[in-house]
Amino acid sequence: MAGLDDLLKGAQGGGGGGLGGILGGILGGGSSGGSLAGGLGGNPMLRMLLPMVASMLANGGLKKVLSGLQAKGKAAETDSWVSTGENQPVAGEDIREAVGDDEITSIAEKLGVSKDEAATAVAAVLPDVVDQVSPTGELPPDDELESAFDRLRKVNG
Repeated sequence: MAGLDDLLKGAQGGGGGGLGGILGGILGGGSSGGSLAGGLGGNPMLRMLLPMVASMLANGGLKKVLSGLQAKGKAAETDSWVSTGENQPVAGEDIREAVGDDEITSIAEKLGVSKDEAATAVAAVLPDVVDQVSPTGELPPDDELESAFDRLRKVNG
C-alpha cells in the first residue's frame, strides 16, 4: 500500500506535507491556545496519535466508526474518505458521538489533552487514514486492513 507508506513516512518525520502537515497545521498553528496548539507540533503528536487511531479502527472498528458517522448523517463525508476524490472533513464532536466518549477519553488521557482536543485530532487524521487504506476507492479485505492497522500501531515502536 503506497498510500500507507506515505502516511507512515509523514508520521515518522519523513517527507513534508501530507497527513503530518495537515495535523501539524491544525495542532501547531491553531489560534485556540490549547495544549495541542501550544507546541506539541504535528509529527510528535502524530506519532502518538496514529497507533491509538489504528487500535480504535482494528478488529472491525473502522466499519463501526464509519457506520456510526453515517448514522449521524455523515455518509457523504465517510464516502469521500473511501473514494478516490477529495476528503470531506468532520467535526470532533461528530467523531466523539460516533466512537463514544470512552474512546475519546482514553485517547485524551494518553495524549494529556482535553477530550475536545483529542476528538478534534482524531477528526483531523481519520479521513486521511481511511483514505490511505482505501487507495482504490474501496475498503480492502479485512486481513489487509488489519495488516495496515498493525503497521500503524507500530509507528512508535
